[in-house]
Formats: sequence, structure tokens, C-alpha cells
Amino acid sequence: MYNKRNAAFALSVAAVVSLLTSQSAFAEEELQQVVVTGTRVANRSVLETAAPVDIVTADALQNLGVTEINQALSVTLPSFNFPRPGLTDGTDTVRPATLRGLAPDQTLVLINGKRRHSAALVNINGSIGRGASSADLNAIPNTALKSIEVLRDGASAQYGSDAIAGVINLRLRENRDGGEATVAYGWRDTTYKTLTGTPPAGATWSAPAVLERSRNDGRTTTVSGWKGFGLGNDGFVTVSFEYKDQGRTERGGWDFRQQYLKLANGSFDPREATLNRFVAWYGEPEMQQKTVFVTPVLRSKTAPRRMRRRAGRAAMHCRRVSIAARVSRPTSSRSTPTAICRSSHRKSPTIR
Repeated sequence: MYNKRNAAFALSVAAVVSLLTSQSAFAEEELQQVVVTGTRVANRSVLETAAPVDIVTADALQNLGVTEINQALSVTLPSFNFPRPGLTDGTDTVRPATLRGLAPDQTLVLINGKRRHSAALVNINGSIGRGASSADLNAIPNTALKSIEVLRDGASAQYGSDAIAGVINLRLRENRDGGEATVAYGWRDTTYKTLTGTPPAGATWSAPAVLERSRNDGRTTTVSGWKGFGLGNDGFVTVSFEYKDQGRTERGGWDFRQQYLKLANGSFDPREATLNRFVAWYGEPEMQQKTVFVTPVLRSKTAPRRMRRRAGRAAMHCRRVSIAARVSRPTSSRSTPTAICRSSHRKSPTIR
């Protein structure tokens, strides 16, 4: 009986210790994820925010197998959509992304809490985001980011009318040392089906009703990395770069139409029978992209001390003037004895 009681007591103690350990680990994990988007409280965690905020870390971005920020967010966040239209002129290069199904320019994009400028391209084609000009997130390399905070709710009251759909805050790396380099290579392998039309009467070529095609293309090589440098006493410079070489993809259909003029006798040109009917390139464009992102921050350890000394002298000066005001005008009800200090302590305060 004694051994059973000891065993039960030991199991109870182990359970309590395990529970406390898990709770402390959860608390530490919760405190590590501090949200600065959608709140004025610096130490607020993810679970304490009034609106839903998703945090995508740099490790999550690297493990998704994609090199574009927009595409990575579309894989991570269900409410974030990144369509890939084709044959839409400049929209093929600067593709708009949508949050919660609203227009691309109704999502506020921030970098370290500051507004990111929108792209110069206005989407005028018949695609998603028509008439809008949004920020180009793909112009920022993934290696430059520490995390991404996405506020999936309207925040116009706090940020303005451009935050109707939500807020995306890109938080950059802040490293004085260290670095990382990554090389990625991939391609697209797919099989698709497409309908074809009927060739003209008397044609020397035939067309299948449904064409099934297998493609292996779009080979992409991405070289990226970042390096941190010290600047001054407590400052830093973080340099991030990315080089991307992407081949085109072909997802077009089979062109059944006549391509050459008929001969003098009215027959079709013999080249019609040997012509490559895949003449339309519909898919990802061929692209070479080079991006460099520099994040400099200069800090000084002596600046806060100087500011405290100046603030102390200014406060002491204000208190002395307030005492003099009480002595000189003790009976005035309209002029309450106060002292107003200007922005600089060198100027003498005005007494009212």
C-alpha cells in the first residue's frame, strides 16, 4: 500500500511539473511573437489582439518552395489571393494581389510600420484588380524579411481609407553580423487539356477535338542571401540581394487557323501541313530579375543620456518659474500660476 501511494504521488507531481513546464513554454513562445500591426501597445502578443493577425516568419517563407512573397502569402493565408494572369500586358510583370476579395489598392502595405509606395503600373486589362495600382511585394527579396504581419480586418479608422481590406506589415531584418546564402532551382511539370476548333474546308491538316499535352518548362534559378554589418556603436546595415533567372512556360492551345495565303490555283500552302501550331505563348514570361535591399539604422548609446540631462534641466527651470508665478500673482483666478516650456530648454518659458 505504501508503494502504491508513493507511485501515485510521484505520478501526480510529474503531471503537475509537466503542466507547469508546458505552460511556461507556451508563455515564452507567446511573448516572442509581439504584434506591432493594428495596435499601439508594443508588447502585445498574437492572442491578445482584437483583430485577427497572421504572422509569417522568415523560416516559413523559406520552407514553402516559392521565391515570390505574393505567392508565399497565397499559400500561407487562405484570405490572400495571388492570381497569375497571362497576356495582360504589364500586369504579367506586376501582378496584383487581393486580400479578403477586395481591390488590390484597398490593402495597406507597410515596411517597418511605414507606407510602401504603390507601383507605377495601373491595371487596365480585363483581369483582377482592374483600375487599381497596388504595391509590388515581389520587388522585395524574401531574405530581407524577418516576418510578415497580416491584419485580416478593416483598419480604416486607424490607418486610413487604404486599409479597407486589411494591413500587410513587412518587418525587415535587423542584424549587425551574420549572413546567409541560398541557391534554389526548380521547374514546372504539368499535363493539361484544351479544346481545339475545326480547320477550314479542304485543309491539308487535321485538328483533334481535345488536345492533351505534357509540358516540362519554366526552369527557374534563384540565388539570394543577406549579410549584416555593424554601424557605429549600436547601429547596423543589413544588405539583402536576390537574382532570379526564369524561363518561360507555354500553356497555350493548338492554332487550327490558316497561317499562309493560298496559292494561285486556290490550294493551301504546303507549309500549312508542317507548321508548328503552338504559336501562342500563354503562361509565365521569361524574366531576369536583380534586387538589392539595404536596411541602414544608425543608433547612439550617448544620445538618450544627453536627452535625459536636457529634459531634467528644462523641468527644473519650469518648476522654478511656476513658484515665482505663485508668489507674484496669488489672487488671480483667470491666470492660474503655470509655466509653459518651449521645445528647447534654452528659451525662457512664458508665464501666464
